[in-house]
Amino acid sequence: MKKLTKENWMEIAFFAFILLVFTAWAWILPFNEGPDEYMRSRIVDYIVEYGKLPTGYQQEIMDYSWGFTYGFRPILPQMAEAVLVRVAMIWTKDAFSLIFAGRLVSVVCGMVFAGYVRAISKKLFDRANMQWLFTLLTVCLPQACFLFTYLNCDSMALMASAMILWYMIKGMEERFPVKNCIWIAVSCSVCILSYYNAYGFLITAALIYLGCHLKWSREAANPKEKKEIWKVFWKKGFLILGIVLILAGWWFVRNYFLYDGDILGLKTQDQYAEHYAMDILKPSNRQNYRNQGYSMAYMLFHSDWVISVIKSFIGVLGPLWYALRWWMYVGYALIFAAGILGILAEAVGKCRSRRKKSPADPERLFWHLGLLVAILVPNVLNFWYSYATDYQPQGRYSMPMLVPLMYYIVRGVSFWIKWLEQRAREAVRRVPSVLVTLTCLWIAGCALFCVVKIMWPAYKDVEDKSVVKVYTMEELYGDDWEEKTDN
Repeated sequence: MKKLTKENWMEIAFFAFILLVFTAWAWILPFNEGPDEYMRSRIVDYIVEYGKLPTGYQQEIMDYSWGFTYGFRPILPQMAEAVLVRVAMIWTKDAFSLIFAGRLVSVVCGMVFAGYVRAISKKLFDRANMQWLFTLLTVCLPQACFLFTYLNCDSMALMASAMILWYMIKGMEERFPVKNCIWIAVSCSVCILSYYNAYGFLITAALIYLGCHLKWSREAANPKEKKEIWKVFWKKGFLILGIVLILAGWWFVRNYFLYDGDILGLKTQDQYAEHYAMDILKPSNRQNYRNQGYSMAYMLFHSDWVISVIKSFIGVLGPLWYALRWWMYVGYALIFAAGILGILAEAVGKCRSRRKKSPADPERLFWHLGLLVAILVPNVLNFWYSYATDYQPQGRYSMPMLVPLMYYIVRGVSFWIKWLEQRAREAVRRVPSVLVTLTCLWIAGCALFCVVKIMWPAYKDVEDKSVVKVYTMEELYGDDWEEKTDN
């Protein structure tokens, strides 16, 4: 039997820790204290009761405040949740226990996500301390932890994003064997059927795949070998595409026939909202910047959108009511600032040195281009939704960028560590590594703090966690909600 190394024990401790955090959090949190959980749960209930998928038209899952259902959008997470609820019903009929069973899908997605992130860290960073910093910064971000504890689509989308990056990295190393291509297709299909905001990773995968073949084509010894490379490019590319169409295409074909050609379902959803929603929530009556005549630049620079998104990306818990402690925001802001400045400094240095060297490696170029797309797409969609549909500056809408963003943050921090080590005296060269270790412990501590000192005190006195708390209109939309409705 192979003896476990120190690294193995650390990984066991890490996975046990995050499993404890996720499951405890999922058990503490009352029903519908995660954003949109009630609307998601109605899809689960429908599948459990009727044994089939609901349409967006289904009255049983309609929310008559907003005037639409989430049945118009991909519901793979709710399909998986329904399976676990149905299994749990063999042993219990307790309402909250069944809710918890459904939430285990998010918990499992979080654990799988953590496994892929840990594997990715070993490929992207040479130093063990940087690997752990990347792992903890990605998995233990308070808002990410929160997403892995209740019924939503975000958790599966995050899992899919990590899967896509991992199999693209393996493909870069192994020249995309057939098995790897199948896993890429599966990962992309899960992404497609989970959450629209994560679709940037489909472009990311395509760009990395193209970049690799451009590099291999450039390195080809003769025209025949180059031709063979592009033949394989199309052959395996169509293999990936074909599998994705089989695994995920059925949803959009279904939408096409159900909603008169609206394959995404979003147009039909808006039509329903306009017809059935309460007046203040009808798309035509929502107080967004576009229908008030303001420009996107105006919203960007004259609203709290940026600050609110950054703050809630780090963590605003429960129904967007429970902020973290100030020192947690400051700590993460310092880490992010150091990482961003470090990656910019590294980029400037490499641009200067590359002037005298050969052209850029297309594989590297398309790798970074793909990651930037994965960062930009959810933020652009988040910004446009606030501007043109409903002003909701929430960091969870940008969460699909988590893995590539943290890669650049940690790479920037690594730049400063190396820079300091090169200039420091022998006696203080270990100081940066010690600081990284302390930072890792602080990050893990923040995740645990959220459960023990924020979530538990907030909900420990709730007698029945299966009952949906009813919020007043003033609580949801402010004291002037009647005035807004009249306008």
